[in-house]
Amino acid sequence: MSFSFSSNTRACQDSWPEPAEAPTKTPPSDPPRPVQPAYTVVNTIVALRACLDEIARETTIPPKLYSQAHISPRTNHPYARTQTQPGSLSTPTSIPAPLFSLPESRPELYLDAEGISLSRNGELSILIIHIGTATFSKTYLLHVHVIGRRTFITKTTNGLHTLKSLLEDNRLPKVLFDCRMDSDALFGQFGVLLGGVIDLQLMCLAVHDGGTKYLPGLGKCLAEDLTMTTAEQKWVDGAKARGQIIWRPKCGGRMERFNHDPLHQDIVDYCVVDAAYLPLLFDTYNTALGNRDGAFFVARGWGLPD
Repeated sequence: MSFSFSSNTRACQDSWPEPAEAPTKTPPSDPPRPVQPAYTVVNTIVALRACLDEIARETTIPPKLYSQAHISPRTNHPYARTQTQPGSLSTPTSIPAPLFSLPESRPELYLDAEGISLSRNGELSILIIHIGTATFSKTYLLHVHVIGRRTFITKTTNGLHTLKSLLEDNRLPKVLFDCRMDSDALFGQFGVLLGGVIDLQLMCLAVHDGGTKYLPGLGKCLAEDLTMTTAEQKWVDGAKARGQIIWRPKCGGRMERFNHDPLHQDIVDYCVVDAAYLPLLFDTYNTALGNRDGAFFVARGWGLPD
């Protein structure tokens, strides 16, 4: 007895797919490096003015008391000029009322500084400003060694603000970690008297009820008090270590590397990582203190007259 296959059966048989090959296992890849915070290195007047404009646009800045009010010239003087000049406030009621209401939120400006023997007797090389709001996050590295005093006296495009006026405004909260040498260098070298300072190092001591012989450093606070993923912690530790190799003399580096233009990428990463995590550290400490009988809230009585 013989069997034969029809052409249709043979066509189907020819069209059957070949057996799939067993998939090859690929070795697991290393976890991706976290995305670095956005940053801009500011080393020209044009870039500085753009930076100041962005700070004024993205943060809540209290209105000026004097320059934003209407000023009338002294018309009774024979040589009085026709244009507006410093004189008496003609309409004090033109100042908004209430003058300034602080939002119930965390501060928006976070500062740090790097330099050579940072103090009034050293050199302030880089001023780091981080803007951290609900919708905006960016770090600016102002290369003070390159720009010089113009860093603090250059005005915004609308002419209302300078970096000096913003740093000295007591109604504008600014967060730093251990502000002693930073404020000493700013005042001793450029006559900038920091106002409205919140020091995270003091908040750390309050959270832990003191109990330490030495003041904690920023690296220790980030490692012990801030919750990070393994990848984030690895990137932070790596950026700090690479940066110290460049500038710390004990690691074979030189402090003068803070003055080089353009800045070495490891120096940039070192500066950025110091400031970019300050908002999260502030949230951690402020929450801890706020849960303890409301020990500290920025919006409570902030910016009152000294």
